[in-house]
Amino acid sequence: MPSHAATPQKMLDVGQFESVEDAVSKLDPGSRYLNIAELLFPLPPGGMPTNVQFYFWAAMITRSEALQGAISREAKASNPQATFVLLRTFLESLVMVMYVLDHPRYVGALMDHPRNRAKDAPRRRTMQSLLSHAAKYAPNIKEVYAELSEFAHFGSTALWTSHVPGERDELGHLSVTWQTAPSWRNDEQAYIACAHTLELADGMDFYLREFTERYIVPLRKAPAAQTFATDR
Repeated sequence: MPSHAATPQKMLDVGQFESVEDAVSKLDPGSRYLNIAELLFPLPPGGMPTNVQFYFWAAMITRSEALQGAISREAKASNPQATFVLLRTFLESLVMVMYVLDHPRYVGALMDHPRNRAKDAPRRRTMQSLLSHAAKYAPNIKEVYAELSEFAHFGSTALWTSHVPGERDELGHLSVTWQTAPSWRNDEQAYIACAHTLELADGMDFYLREFTERYIVPLRKAPAAQTFATDR
């Protein structure tokens, strides 16, 4: 059984924040992903051998830093329309790392556009298939993805984010404020976005480190400049 099967699952913790300002201040990735990249060191004499898993790992470190940094900036700008769409992409990236951790040959499916796929390369899997694999280790991940997709695909949450209900008048008519500029609908929405970000960042940190130990660190002992891991 893969070691990451024991990763503890937690409920979304929005009580960790004192205010919206406190919540968004915690989102900057800082040196988190640089610290993972530094697990390469010290490099072996003559340089570091590489393989397709190495290129996937390096690209995912860059992507994770870019996405978390973008989420942090948009959250600080009180922009839920961008924040939740970026969160969906961040979750998809985490799901991909979780899958490739167990199926390292799958990187071959990502190296070229599907129309240029080599005959012996794996076929691309659907996101639902990747989510089913991730759900073995994170049981609620499909539900989180569905919620983020509802926002990203301009479903109900995206539509109503720009409209804030007010008070009812003496006739029972409800007033609604239309926010023409990006803004959190309420503090709870900001807390949810920030809590999701921190949960996903912790997950990405964990699985990238697991990937590093399993596929990247052993390259230091590789005898050739190019090595290729096989699926298990």
